[in-house]
Amino acid sequence: MEKTAVQRLAAVLRTMVLVVLAVNLACMLFVPGMAVVWLDRDTMTDPEWRKALAWALQERGLLFVGVVCLGGFRCLFELTSVRMLSLFFWLCGGCTAMILWQAKKVLDTILEGNPFQIKNAQALSRAAVCCWMLSSIALARLFWWLGHDHSAAPLFTYNTLFILGFLMAGLLFLVMSALFRQAAELKEDQDLTI
Repeated sequence: MEKTAVQRLAAVLRTMVLVVLAVNLACMLFVPGMAVVWLDRDTMTDPEWRKALAWALQERGLLFVGVVCLGGFRCLFELTSVRMLSLFFWLCGGCTAMILWQAKKVLDTILEGNPFQIKNAQALSRAAVCCWMLSSIALARLFWWLGHDHSAAPLFTYNTLFILGFLMAGLLFLVMSALFRQAAELKEDQDLTI
């Protein structure tokens, strides 16, 4: 049986979701090293450090820079700020991985040709919960950051956008879950009628 346009699109989207999921999980290894670089702003503005990084990229390649970023794990035991930022990014990475996995599940049922199932409604509900967890994590980080910096500057960062953005995304997933649930129930009633 030939695939419909929706199924072909779902196949492409499923591949993209799996690639992004793999990259998401791989990036979680580099979180502590990037947290060290992020928090040490003097290092970022130091021209010698920039020259050293450019040399490392040219001479040793991206793998060498990745090993340097992995070296940030030792700072997890030394610096509270690195622990907090790493924890924040790991929790966010875990939630986004779960959202991507739920998207993969929904796309799998579309590829089967039977998207209106209760399990899709459940997958979208789990994605909504993950969005709300992301929003809560961002809110907790905002409060921690406000207390740590003793200024209003954190209110004007991407972190504040995460709070509202993922709160609304969770609501959207919940609405889609309700629609899939109702469509699955109507389909089940129709199948029983015939």
